[in-house]
Amino acid sequence: MNHFIDDDIPNVDLNQTLRSFVDAKDHLHFSELVFYHYFSFGGTDTDKAETLGAGIELLILSFDIFDDLEDEDSPDEPWMKMNRAVALNAATALYTLSIKVIISVSNDPVFLHKLMEYILESSQGQHDDLRDQPTTEEKCLDMLKRKSGSLTALPCVLGTMLATGEFNKTVETYAYQLGIASQIENDYKALFYNTKSDIAKKKRTLAYLYLSRKFNQASIDLLNIFENEDKIADIEIKCYKEKLKAAGVTQYMYVMNQLAIQKFKKGIGELDLNKMKKENLILLLLRIFGRES
Repeated sequence: MNHFIDDDIPNVDLNQTLRSFVDAKDHLHFSELVFYHYFSFGGTDTDKAETLGAGIELLILSFDIFDDLEDEDSPDEPWMKMNRAVALNAATALYTLSIKVIISVSNDPVFLHKLMEYILESSQGQHDDLRDQPTTEEKCLDMLKRKSGSLTALPCVLGTMLATGEFNKTVETYAYQLGIASQIENDYKALFYNTKSDIAKKKRTLAYLYLSRKFNQASIDLLNIFENEDKIADIEIKCYKEKLKAAGVTQYMYVMNQLAIQKFKKGIGELDLNKMKKENLILLLLRIFGRES
């Protein structure tokens, strides 16, 4: 990815800033999504696949930076340790560069249309998240689909399109579900991170909306704890986990995650690929997101 930065960003300081952002990435899951779909659907041009994967990784990184700046999360990341205006401008340059790299692999107008469609869809989902718009669990799931599902669909669909020259609706549908499952799992894990806790910010997450229905005393107790940041810090992790389980949050989040995964698997099964390719795709995609098949 750094050579794309070197090609288009001659400003030395900005160049080094963007390189430091790229160096902070600890995984390349989205480029893997590109590769697996591209080669599963018969693609043969490795250079094009690598270019598309790199462009999408740069795009996702820019979105991660915007997200951290907006939510004031991830204090240890390099973009959170510098002047916010400088970080914002650098992220904008990274975003613009990513678009240039992605569209360099195809002149198909449908390819460009889908790229921009997913970007705009994710931005609208992020807007609703920042505005804390979801008032029901159903609306929250829809927000997750737009915010995170669209960004998972992007590499899957574009990787497939690069290989076949055609948009595949089935790929888009199951990729949304994979993105939803991933976000649900991340949101559950975030319940335990003081620096990234949506609960501490009293955001209407899936877990918070579930608790708000006050099914039992444990739900009420947790809601009272979440009203006071000092109480969140003071509660022992073992007790906290027990409370989440007693309230049904742990089980609920697991079930919602598994429902999305089952829809994902069902979608893979509908692909016009041989059985072995479909099974391998399921295993590979679930491995990327750290789940058992």
